[in-house]
Amino acid sequence: MLRYYPALRVGRMTRALKRLTVGLALAAVFAAVAGATRAAAPAALPCIQPAQPAWIDYGDKWVPFRRTFFRPGMAVALAHDAAAADARRRGAQLAFWAMSLKRAVGTPAAPAAPTTIPTATARLARAAVRVTGCATPVIALNELFGAQRETPWTAANAQYRANVLALVQGLAARGAQPHLLISQAGSMRGAAASWWRELAASATIVREVYLPAPRLHRLGPGRASVYVRFQLRRAVRNFTSHGIPSNRVAIALGFQPGVGGRLGLAPLAWFGVVKRETLAVRQIAQELSLASIWSWGWATFPGGRSDPATRAAACVYLWVRAPSLCDGPAAAGPGFDRSLAQPAESSADRVAFRLLSPRHPVWLRVTAPAKLAARVAYVQVRRAGPWQNVRRVVFGLRQRAVRVPLGNGRWFVRLSVVGENAPQGEGFSTPAMSVRVR
Repeated sequence: MLRYYPALRVGRMTRALKRLTVGLALAAVFAAVAGATRAAAPAALPCIQPAQPAWIDYGDKWVPFRRTFFRPGMAVALAHDAAAADARRRGAQLAFWAMSLKRAVGTPAAPAAPTTIPTATARLARAAVRVTGCATPVIALNELFGAQRETPWTAANAQYRANVLALVQGLAARGAQPHLLISQAGSMRGAAASWWRELAASATIVREVYLPAPRLHRLGPGRASVYVRFQLRRAVRNFTSHGIPSNRVAIALGFQPGVGGRLGLAPLAWFGVVKRETLAVRQIAQELSLASIWSWGWATFPGGRSDPATRAAACVYLWVRAPSLCDGPAAAGPGFDRSLAQPAESSADRVAFRLLSPRHPVWLRVTAPAKLAARVAYVQVRRAGPWQNVRRVVFGLRQRAVRVPLGNGRWFVRLSVVGENAPQGEGFSTPAMSVRVR
């Protein structure tokens, strides 16, 4: 039929083309409007954004005031889907909290079979991606057992450590960013140091530094601040002194009611301790370029009692980080000291090393400024040949006498401070002293 009415055919085709053109134009307009609307809307950022350090707070469903942490620009560690969905809607960045590392790798006494680790790795990675909505999630692994165990390890503990290493390597291979929490200093004797270095190639080591609040309060503001900084530096230098970069180390602070936390301290005194711990960790994180800072202790788990002071302490913690995050002084109440000043540390960048007695054995005095606390040094001696290390010294908060057994005669003695794989961690030595031992 169209063949016999060519004019009608052309007219119909022309009208169809016009309708199609108009439709495509309208579709393009609608698409542009929708795109502009999406671009204008604030986008939630479920992945932890790069920062040095990143502040990550445990805020899962057991934290009664968890929405305090569910805000744009803040990062929260979660394990449950409902809490994660709420946090994401409110613009928070998300990390995944694996409460039981034991489930994946076993324990030092009863390690999981090596053949189960790939399945455990896949399960953990899927859960982390689901909860965070991030393809390359930060995963907190809570926590390594027996970090302080020295080598040689038992066969069971060696398998446990191999399982942990395989897990973090498998997670990293999938694009995840594992963070392994440890509650004690890591033993660096023998083969253990190599294990830690291999671990740090795939995971960030999160050292939990949980200091009893009553003890810090008794020290007073000035001494407590120096003491906290000392403990934090010592925790980090446990690893950086053995070749692990400081940006592969993180710190976790504990604000729990029990061991290593509040321990019954009165609310106002506790808020002061929280403030000083937060100031100290902020300084040390910047000084040593730490990867992240984690907070723990806000939750009220089944069977526990909720304490309103915990909410106020969390507000103080956030306020010290940035006043825009929470009104800490208002939460703490009357009598709270608003000052964010920290006691000054010595500006000296060298240590004092002097002779006390040249008699056998030789006694020497080492004095170091607080900012060098927890650095490692060696007493070195020589006669005609090269310098030899004869005594290891770890700087503390007080002067200390050092005993060095030397034979009779003339020696040259100095103190050599070990360089560290961290900013401002350069090594140096004191001037050589001539000592005649008699």
